Amino acid sequence: MTGGPGGGASGSAEGKLAFALSGGGARAAYQTGVLCHIGERLPKLRIPLLTGVSAGAINVGFLASYRGDFRQATRALRRRWLSLTTEEVLRTNPTSLLKVGVRLGGSLLGGGVGLSPQFRSLVDTAPLREFIDRNLGVGAIGERIEAGYLEAIGLTAMSYQTGRTVLFLQGESSARPWPATARNRLVRTDISVDHILASASIPLVFPAVKLGQQHYGDGSFRTAAPLAPAIHMGADRIFTISARYRRSELEARRPDTAGYPPPARVLGLLLNSVFLDTLDWDAASLRRINHLIDSLPPEVASEQGLRHVDLLILRPSRDIGRLAREFEIELPPALRFLVRGLGTPGVRNADFLSYLLFESEYVRTLVELGEADAESNWDRIASFLT
Repeated sequence: MTGGPGGGASGSAEGKLAFALSGGGARAAYQTGVLCHIGERLPKLRIPLLTGVSAGAINVGFLASYRGDFRQATRALRRRWLSLTTEEVLRTNPTSLLKVGVRLGGSLLGGGVGLSPQFRSLVDTAPLREFIDRNLGVGAIGERIEAGYLEAIGLTAMSYQTGRTVLFLQGESSARPWPATARNRLVRTDISVDHILASASIPLVFPAVKLGQQHYGDGSFRTAAPLAPAIHMGADRIFTISARYRRSELEARRPDTAGYPPPARVLGLLLNSVFLDTLDWDAASLRRINHLIDSLPPEVASEQGLRHVDLLILRPSRDIGRLAREFEIELPPALRFLVRGLGTPGVRNADFLSYLLFESEYVRTLVELGEADAESNWDRIASFLT
């Protein structure tokens, strides 16, 4: 069942709990605010299962590796996000952006000949690797699993070589490998910075990450069911945080742009379809499956290995895309020039910008929004988690 602003939660606080954190670039700052408020209310909360994809993989990696209780971990995560700037995620100086443009142009005009430059990504994310190296002690994940603070962590990425979605899993879990013919694959391993970066590498925008003999990118792009990793790992209750504001009927009818859609509008819709739509679709599917399972005799459901999985979704009470418009001026000049060239001034809802805007004032606004939404929905959250 789902909950959050405009919805309720059902089910009791029984069974194994998982936090499933999805992607959304800078929008993941909203997750941080929600988590921080939960940490203040439930400082000793233990979450047996953690799953993440894209930017959610960074938050999950931090929670899994932090040596401290849940309050300390979420406070530290909040500090890291509030200290973040766009320059700590990607190179935004004119020289770097010009090099990308030259590579892209040379690749398109080179006709695939050996001497033409190879295009890899729109931005250079070397600063993000440095940021994660400084702030995530991934080596501690094994220690926390052995100490019993955590059972397992799973991060999702997409293999460019095979096109399959891969769940990288560390810890004790009842998860079984998928059939060899399935689109999904399970790999048990020790989670590293490379696994986190691979899960968060938006195709074409961020460079692919090599793990073993294959290159990987953002797992959201081949994951039609973002809740599936948590369920596959044995979760009976899943808490997740959406970055989608639920519009009223009047708001949904109001157009976000006039005339021919600029690239910024198209890109924003494409990113929304990957990071926001799939969670809604998966939640709706889970509700229907739960309804079918509940209609079966218990012995039949048990014999078939079926179980009811409770779900609570928290959603933002304000439209994050519209909020982003107010902070475009905070972008580094070269990057601001680039996104305006894509048509951001011509759209009312800056969804595309909302994924890239890692500036401190925007991040703080999202963190505080997450904290406020968690507080206003606390009774629902507490009854689900405790």
